[in-house]
Amino acid sequence: MIVAAAVYPWSFFDDADLMDAIIDLDGQWVDRPAPNFELPDGQGDVHTLSQYRGQVVFLNFWASFCEPCRKEMPSMESLVRQYEAQGMTMVAVSLDEGWEEIDRFMNSFLPGQRSAMTVLRDDQEATAQAYGTELLPETYIIDRDGRIVARFVGDYDWTKPEVKQIIEGLL
Repeated sequence: MIVAAAVYPWSFFDDADLMDAIIDLDGQWVDRPAPNFELPDGQGDVHTLSQYRGQVVFLNFWASFCEPCRKEMPSMESLVRQYEAQGMTMVAVSLDEGWEEIDRFMNSFLPGQRSAMTVLRDDQEATAQAYGTELLPETYIIDRDGRIVARFVGDYDWTKPEVKQIIEGLL
């Protein structure tokens, strides 16, 4: 639509390499505003999407009981450690009922270490519903302006070259 082009002068649809990388990963391009959220971390501090404005946000919905979620966590940790200093934030939103399950998993996943991800909890699943999450794990890549660029359903190897192409294209 011409009006949308005037309102949003740049669109990732103009970046063929970015679109190709999303398609190559069997992702879906989205291009819509990301719903804001207010979710607690394990210390009770509330985080909002708006506090990450200006950064590329990798938003992942997961649960400790989800085997595909557990499978993709090592590649997620690798990705965030590679790009956090360049302006990417990884927010892992758990749908677990309590912090005990989350802490148990994180401690077994990274024994004696702290994750570079920001781990939040959405026990009422309101944020997951606002995003349209259907299956776990589900990931949304959000650009620096707060727009969802892509959606990925299922577990992925987040160390693939196409992922790096997407993140670097948005950074």
